[in-house]
Amino acid sequence: MKRPLTRYALTALGFLLAGALSTSTAEGQRLEPGRILGGSTSDEDVAAFEFRADAAGILTVIVRSADETDLVLRVTDADGQPLPNGESDQDLGGNSGAEQFAVTIPRAGTYMVRVETYGWGKSTFRLGSSWVAFPELEVPPDPDGSPSTAIELAVEQQSLNNSIDGNSGDYWDWYVLTAKRSGTLTVLTRAEEGDLVLEAFSDGEYTEPMESSDQDLQGMSGNEALTLSIAAGETIYFKVRAFSEGSSVQYRLQVGFIPD
Repeated sequence: MKRPLTRYALTALGFLLAGALSTSTAEGQRLEPGRILGGSTSDEDVAAFEFRADAAGILTVIVRSADETDLVLRVTDADGQPLPNGESDQDLGGNSGAEQFAVTIPRAGTYMVRVETYGWGKSTFRLGSSWVAFPELEVPPDPDGSPSTAIELAVEQQSLNNSIDGNSGDYWDWYVLTAKRSGTLTVLTRAEEGDLVLEAFSDGEYTEPMESSDQDLQGMSGNEALTLSIAAGETIYFKVRAFSEGSSVQYRLQVGFIPD
């Protein structure tokens, strides 16, 4: 979604570009608010900068490509999951390598700023950031809100009830299943009210789903289903989220498995 360049973003950009320039390779670097960092990124080696917050607050990030490569800017948690409203692909001013936005950091912890290419290619870039701690923005931890705290599923498990409530910071629920044998796995959601999206992720890859369902089955916006072939020992993560991040939805998750 394209968003207009705000006065706040312009002010932050001017401040950051006036700062000192620090050049380094991007991989494994620490984010330095108030300074300009240089780096490179590619589809095979994504640039990632670590940011450690001691409280909730607002992190503003700005990137400019040195060439015409299309860039995507993401702020993720320690697992690599993008934060709510934590992605920018606006192509500001018609420049596909120009991205900037402000994202809410929900609590103290370790976060990552990722500079990715859109599709194939390699790019060098300049990255700036600013940080304002604001403890009043803190959101309580969500017990099943990240891959590392995902609810474990078993193929013998028929169903379970759960809910999400974006207004309280419960934006989504994560589940994980490791197959003991190969076969066909089906996971589905059922909700009487509310619009859901069901996504499947490979182990360790939480930025883009490998499969996604927003089909509104049987004319119900909370009814979704994914069917996947799974190998013995393979681990797959599932994410149930509301179509609108502020929604509250009660739902039932069901699991089915047909062995090979």
